Amino acid sequence: MSLDTRKLRQLREARGWSQEHLAQVANISVRTLQRMEAEGSASAESRLAVAAALEIDARQLAATETPAASPEPRERSYDWTFHLVVYGLACAFFIGLNLWRSGSLGWAPWPILGWGVALLLRAWHRQRKRRRRTLSGVI
Repeated sequence: MSLDTRKLRQLREARGWSQEHLAQVANISVRTLQRMEAEGSASAESRLAVAAALEIDARQLAATETPAASPEPRERSYDWTFHLVVYGLACAFFIGLNLWRSGSLGWAPWPILGWGVALLLRAWHRQRKRRRRTLSGVI
C-alpha cells in the first residue's frame, strides 16, 4: 500500500512539526519519514507509527487514487532514439572526416567503439531496470 505523500506532508505541516519532530514522536528514523514523504513507501509498522503520532487512522494516509501512468517510458524511448540518431550522425562525421583528411579510417573507429559500448551499456541497464519494474508490479 502506498502513501499519499501530499496528505502526509500537509498533516505534518498543519501541526507545525518538522520531519525530525514527527520522526521522534513516531519513534522512526528521519530517513524513513523522508522516504515516506518523498516516495510514498513505508513498512506497515512505520505507517502505523506515523498515523498514531498524528492521531489519525492509518487508512487516511493511503493513496486514494492510483497514480497515473508515468510519462517516463515514453520520454526515455525518445531519449534512446535521440542518442542513436546522434551516434549515427557522429559515426558518419568521424568516418567522413578521416577519409577526407587522410584517405583511411585512422582514429575514427576508437571514438565510435567507445561511444557504441557506452550506448550498449545504457541499453542493458535500461532493460534491467524495466524488467525489475515489471517484476515488482509497477508496470
